[in-house]
Amino acid sequence: MKNLIITIGLLSALLCLNATADGHAAAEQNRGAFTTLMVAAKDTEKYLKAVKSNPALYKAIGADAGGYCETKSGQDYSGQLMMWTAFPNVTAALEGSSKYDPTKAPRTMSNMREFKYGATWAPLKGFPRLDPGYERAMRIKVAPANVPALVAALTQLEKEIQDAGHDTFMNGLFVAIGGGTQEAGTLYLKSITSDVTTHGAVIDDYFAGAAWGNAYAQATALIDEVVNDQFEVCEQFYTAE
Repeated sequence: MKNLIITIGLLSALLCLNATADGHAAAEQNRGAFTTLMVAAKDTEKYLKAVKSNPALYKAIGADAGGYCETKSGQDYSGQLMMWTAFPNVTAALEGSSKYDPTKAPRTMSNMREFKYGATWAPLKGFPRLDPGYERAMRIKVAPANVPALVAALTQLEKEIQDAGHDTFMNGLFVAIGGGTQEAGTLYLKSITSDVTTHGAVIDDYFAGAAWGNAYAQATALIDEVVNDQFEVCEQFYTAE
């Protein structure tokens, strides 16, 4: 019952966002969907090389783009990877997932990694562009009634950080669909820069008293709990023709 209430609340928040957003925000609100496969790679470099050499898989499931995020800090387990795939909408993402069963991968592939779980993600605040890099990934809990305000606050924070000279900075906020107990009741907040040096500069700027610190405080005040906090290096290696 608790999960049902959370789901209804998030759907209500989505309807509220669509009803109150201007044209630009509404367009960004509906920007695609993602699926993710969480795996533990025995040899990360070897596994990624094998996946990259098989673009036919991404074409077969109708993906717009594909890539990975390798957890660099705050790992839940050794060899933690998130294999992500981008689709034009949730329908395409669900259909794509139905065309590939990671538990039935060829033995050569399954021997290189342990499959953990999969999820589909809908954007509550989409990225201005798909440009993976060095990323802070946080699972957070937010009261459903506060989701529209958080999206607005993250959008304002993104603009102020960019205006301060960190032009590659982006925020994304997502809700999982079918993410199991691992993702239930949380939202996925992604803060992205082009590389580790740029990301470090953003954080140093904050601790030095950046003017956008007030916008950061307003956004984080809407977060009830941080469940997980990690740094990832992400790359896109597939783009549909």
